[in-house]
Amino acid sequence: MVRTCPECGASIDPEWAEQEALREQKKLDEVPFEVEVGPEEDVAEDAIAEEEVVEETQQVDNEPVEEPQAPQTTQQETVAAQAPAAKAGSRLMPLFVVVAVLGVLIGGLYFYDYRMSQAREERAYELLQDCSNPEFYEDFLLRFKDSKHADEVRERLRQVSLQQQEWQKLVLGGSRESLQRFVIENPSSPYVKVAQSRIDSIDWAEAKAANTLEAVTRYMAVHPDGYFIDQAETVRQSLERAKAAAAAALRDSLAAADSARVVTE
Repeated sequence: MVRTCPECGASIDPEWAEQEALREQKKLDEVPFEVEVGPEEDVAEDAIAEEEVVEETQQVDNEPVEEPQAPQTTQQETVAAQAPAAKAGSRLMPLFVVVAVLGVLIGGLYFYDYRMSQAREERAYELLQDCSNPEFYEDFLLRFKDSKHADEVRERLRQVSLQQQEWQKLVLGGSRESLQRFVIENPSSPYVKVAQSRIDSIDWAEAKAANTLEAVTRYMAVHPDGYFIDQAETVRQSLERAKAAAAAALRDSLAAADSARVVTE
């Protein structure tokens, strides 16, 4: 079929037209060009682009989120990073050792001092057993305020103070009867022996002043272990010899008187 050119109306060979069209198409394929599209085609392309964006967004949302990983370091980097810490630790190690040794020494000294303090406390407490001096009790309470014996020592201090006051009254003007009453009322007082010694002295003074065999014998019977027992024995023997001599002299005198009366008769 013969075609005519729409512009000039000349007839065109179909084969030649096809070959020309192929050559033109080839040229167009080799040279890039922009195709102008209409408004409808722009809207369609925008819709397609939006669909592709939505699909890509859904794919990204569905994909698992990988957590960021810490950067991996090589063994050399790790050793290099740990080297300063190791050096610092090696420098601090002697300090830790010194602190530990000082702690042990301080703890040992504290324990030793505590044990020695307990030993001193027990020795001081034992010394108070037969003590009659209130000052020693006061000194114990001052040195060992938190002692387990504190309450007992305070009570004994009160008793000793009362006994000392009563004893001072007796020393100033105590009679045998007041001293005997003190011994009976305070049998555990450290002043009991002193009171008994005072009674012994008073009885011996009275016996010696009487200077009779009966008074000396009575003293020896009341105070068999008295301080003046040896003197009393000596005086007793002397009084017995004097009594015997007086009796002998009396007998001799009576005998002489009888002899004289017989001669006279």
